[in-house]
Amino acid sequence: MQQNFWEKFFGIRINSDNRYINDWSRMFQMQSQIWGKKEAVWIDTNNAWELYIEIPELRAVIEKRASMMSANVPCLYDKNGDKVESHWLLDMIAHPNAIQSWSDVVFSISVQDALYSNTFCYSPERIGGLRNLFVPLPANKVKIHLTGKKLKQMDAEDLVDQFTFKYDDDSLERIDWRDMVYLVTDDGMNIVKPISRIETLKYPLSNIKAQYHKRNVLLENIGAIGILSAQNNDMGGAIPMTPEEKKKIQKDWYNRQKDEVIITEANVDWKPMSYPTKDLLLFEELTADKLALIDAFGLSYHIFSSDQGSTFTNVRDSIRMVYQDTIIPETQQMYDSIMKQFGLDSEGYYLKADFSHLPVLQDDMESKAITQKIKAETLEKIVGLGVELTPDEIKILTDLNTQE
Repeated sequence: MQQNFWEKFFGIRINSDNRYINDWSRMFQMQSQIWGKKEAVWIDTNNAWELYIEIPELRAVIEKRASMMSANVPCLYDKNGDKVESHWLLDMIAHPNAIQSWSDVVFSISVQDALYSNTFCYSPERIGGLRNLFVPLPANKVKIHLTGKKLKQMDAEDLVDQFTFKYDDDSLERIDWRDMVYLVTDDGMNIVKPISRIETLKYPLSNIKAQYHKRNVLLENIGAIGILSAQNNDMGGAIPMTPEEKKKIQKDWYNRQKDEVIITEANVDWKPMSYPTKDLLLFEELTADKLALIDAFGLSYHIFSSDQGSTFTNVRDSIRMVYQDTIIPETQQMYDSIMKQFGLDSEGYYLKADFSHLPVLQDDMESKAITQKIKAETLEKIVGLGVELTPDEIKILTDLNTQE
């Protein structure tokens, strides 16, 4: 067969014998054949909600964090440290809106924070400064209108003018800054509109999505990869297939389903050229990328399902560590910000995120109680021996005055 210019110069074959796949994209692979250029493919992080829905690892990490935060019991204290039993804030927490419980509200806030680092809750101010409604809003449907004062802002009204909420039917509603609770996770640069952590996770999220596509292609589209070679021989040696035989077998191959077997009268031999999937390290890549997500949200690998086999001790200690280092501080920071924006902090009120009822944390409390009992008994024995101790020495010895 006579070669044309492209075949002679670039070694590229452009004819109907090459492929029998009904895919126009295969007709435009000349650039890859000539230059061998490969470029990375990164996901679009502008739609964080879509990534949350599509990537199971991202959703699992975000919802684990949200469920742990929502397990708290909010407790209100006054400026004297006494627990408050009756207050309009407690009434709002008991019934925040028509659909959600307070646990649901905290869960929603945590998800919105994880996706956008900006959280908006509609809570209109009533007469007398009280509020009886608290509705988390989708952060991707809220627009912030700044005053433009930039460095001169001292109060919220000097920084934010108002908000605009966009409904599903594209209608808009303006919300005064006093009627919106605006919570942010700082990025270290922006006071308002901080950059979402999802932007930082673009690369591991891209790799997770790519490896799912790769595994699907291997399962659905790529069967055995190799060479079918002719086995016919005569006195002169091997007899190659005729163009007609090769074309017939090749066309039959592409017309079949992935699990169908080729049946041919030609005497052929199969030489596998496939690459073992275990050597592609797809699952190792998934694990590494999932670890990046877990670290970004301050969680621990051991509190998620794993084929490595976590021990009971590892899981328990990891859960405690996550509560201590991430969940409790972040939930408390959220409550502190809400109290500040409601103006209740200036009245001496404090809203505490209490997690002490959780069994995994009660073990620590029981251990501390036993330790305190031993210290108290030790102190009693020392005093019984006639040793005089100052109040400071007693405090150091027993740590009885330390507040948990």
